[in-house]
Amino acid sequence: MTEKNQHGLPRYIPEDIKKAVRKRDGFGCILCAVPIVDYEHVDPLFTDAHEHKAECITLLCPNCHRKVTGGQISKDIVKAAMLSPAAKKTGQIGDQIYFCDVHPEIIFAGARFTNCQIPIRAFGEDIVFIEQEDEKFFLTAKLWDSCGNQTLQIKRNQWIASTDNIWDFKVIGNRFHIQEKEQKPAMIIRVENNSSLIIERFDMLLNNSMRFTGDQDKVTLNGTVYQTMSISDCVYGMILGF
Repeated sequence: MTEKNQHGLPRYIPEDIKKAVRKRDGFGCILCAVPIVDYEHVDPLFTDAHEHKAECITLLCPNCHRKVTGGQISKDIVKAAMLSPAAKKTGQIGDQIYFCDVHPEIIFAGARFTNCQIPIRAFGEDIVFIEQEDEKFFLTAKLWDSCGNQTLQIKRNQWIASTDNIWDFKVIGNRFHIQEKEQKPAMIIRVENNSSLIIERFDMLLNNSMRFTGDQDKVTLNGTVYQTMSISDCVYGMILGF
């Protein structure tokens, strides 16, 4: 049964309210900008709330949330941060990707790259590449949206998204949904078993001339469809352009 407070208000927050809170707070924790968040009723507290109102709710990462609940961070600090969220000040959100001590597998929709040092290279630039250092693996990647704006970059396992190019962002389980426009399918990324980076859906414009799209089954490059493509044990996986 859904938990309710003393006024009969369920804990479930409607999606339209969540979306309003995400956009207002810059899609990340208002204290540290980490994008994996909880929705926190600030004033009034959930126990005293009669309804879910966006102006009374904010975003806190689980770590900051625990500090607020434990009294290490006061409600006054939270209220002050709501006026100037961390992600809005920096213009970006980000977090760390954790890999096991094995070479990460990269899956771009229907294209699978195993033990490839540079899975994707386009127009003379490494779009995705993997480095090894002291038996650890580090992934670097650059991803664009359908208008050619860089939406997401990963620098040595730390991913960073520019909030200026995002219409909405949310985390569902181990999936990251990055949406550039209303009514437009999101770029969907997930990390599985700390060994695979899977880009399930994307629509990218490269070099203002090459349309690169994909879903769970196929990759389309300027109208040419590639399905269930697998490349392994190589330096370069896919080379696009010159």
